[in-house]
Amino acid sequence: MISILIPTYNRSEFLLKNLIALSVIIKQAGLVDNIEIIVSDNCSIDDTSEVVTNFAKDHQLKIKLFKQERNIGLEANALFVLEKGTEQYVMFLGDDDYISYDYLVECVRIIKADPDLYVIIPNFVPVSVNDEELGLPRDLIGGTTKYPPGFKALLINSYRGHQLSGLVLRREGLLDSYQRNKVHNIYLFIYFASAWCLKGNVYHVSHLPVRVTQPIKKKDWSYGGDGLINEVFDNYKRLHLNYFQRFAMEIKFMHRSPTRLSMYKAHGVKVWWKALRNITFAKNATVLFSVFFPLYVALNRARNVFK
Repeated sequence: MISILIPTYNRSEFLLKNLIALSVIIKQAGLVDNIEIIVSDNCSIDDTSEVVTNFAKDHQLKIKLFKQERNIGLEANALFVLEKGTEQYVMFLGDDDYISYDYLVECVRIIKADPDLYVIIPNFVPVSVNDEELGLPRDLIGGTTKYPPGFKALLINSYRGHQLSGLVLRREGLLDSYQRNKVHNIYLFIYFASAWCLKGNVYHVSHLPVRVTQPIKKKDWSYGGDGLINEVFDNYKRLHLNYFQRFAMEIKFMHRSPTRLSMYKAHGVKVWWKALRNITFAKNATVLFSVFFPLYVALNRARNVFK
């Protein structure tokens, strides 16, 4: 039913904690025969492969481990585990992010109830390495909301795809769509969610947030000088959207993710202005966005949206 896909690198301690948690909830839900776990070790220099191998020996779960001979990068490793998935649906999961029993059961319920399901998008709450909540959930706590396929579902839900953990996608055709449309960016999950929002039914599960661990050390990647907005906008270029729909997607993302610009203020006014310029004139942005965005920022700074 579901392939849980875990691309990982040098975080064996967190990965083991995650595997233990998954083992408990999969067995509790009676889904041992319905779920496989696929782990791709991106040439870690710690004991990741040994940890997974030893865990698999002692637990009655379907676990597949792949070890890359060299570090192939975040995007390629995520595509690798997708290619190795065999079940009808895949769920991406960060090695240090944790789903709940209730969320897994809700996903299974939706899968069984809706043959036209293409994507389930979770809420999430940031937590420390000690599992202490560090802030409010990204989305308001509500329930499970269903959206029929189309641009409205895309506009409402696409930005939520930036967080991979707990994202459930119909597997068939997903990798082919990514490769056929020549997508190539660090936010491939935005493309996955967006493409499937146009293809089939979408569910947003807001009341059972995934617990997303905030890093205690520098990430393996950075936000560069533009909040990675050019990477995000690359996904919208690859979808079958008209010009004004692309522009609407760009503005919607910036409206929902103002920290992509405001985080640079901590480094000084000059850095903030440079980031504003980089975002405004992002290579993958529409000309309309480049014209409108500075005005949009000016209007919203009074409301402390873009500080």
